[in-house]
Amino acid sequence: MADPSNEVCPDFNGDAYTDIREDISRATGATQEAIVLRLSQSWTIGHNQRVNEWNQNRERELADAAEADRARAAQEDEARAQQEAEDERERVEAEKKKPKMNGFNDRASVGDTLAPPPSQYVTQKLNNFEYIELWYFSPDGCKEALRTARSVADDFGLTRVDDQLTIRPAYAFKASKAAVADHDLPFSTFLRSKNLFLMQLSKAKWPQTHIDALSLFFWRLENHSIRNHSDLGDLVVLHYASRVRQDWHDRLKQDEAFNIAIINKILLRSINEELWDK
Repeated sequence: MADPSNEVCPDFNGDAYTDIREDISRATGATQEAIVLRLSQSWTIGHNQRVNEWNQNRERELADAAEADRARAAQEDEARAQQEAEDERERVEAEKKKPKMNGFNDRASVGDTLAPPPSQYVTQKLNNFEYIELWYFSPDGCKEALRTARSVADDFGLTRVDDQLTIRPAYAFKASKAAVADHDLPFSTFLRSKNLFLMQLSKAKWPQTHIDALSLFFWRLENHSIRNHSDLGDLVVLHYASRVRQDWHDRLKQDEAFNIAIINKILLRSINEELWDK
């Protein structure tokens, strides 16, 4: 429909409307001037109605179009917000999976000594809170760990971790044939090895109460008077440490563990007598 505001009133006084004017004149007796005026007025009334209807329709169309634009804009905003939320979620998830690098103390230097790293076999034992001989923390044990890691780096095998099969270097779950029991270590090596052992416990996330008990256990044995009052003092301490620590781990598995830091004098004296009788 065309815009009626552009319409022009017909010339009702023209020749094109002569027959209509005469018919109206015969029917009503009105003059030509009155008929032309009446026709013009009637056309104007109809014209104004058409213009009003046109304007109302246009307003409705514009309002509908504006509402459609708002709805479309709202949908686009919602879709954009959802996409941004999804992008942010993916970014957060990716950030969680991204390896994190810890900070460092910019005022601290490297320590005066560097602790040699134990073997993967030892690390696995410690992470599982299992008994491990102190020889693995001795200089010989650490040297063998480094040598073995270099020589069998490409030799892999399957092991079960948390009910799942995991591919690891073969040496990671093999005991060393060179390992010796704690009571067969030289006493000086025993003292050095237990220091590295205690350091590795912290890295393996052992409970601090267990670490403190073991620290006190070793300290009390190292400073026990039997070392000065018996020719076999050091050997007695080594046997006591070897047997008691093994028993402590066995009882930990059964949830029957004792306080290893408490030195049993009767057991220590019994071991001393046993070694004297040999």
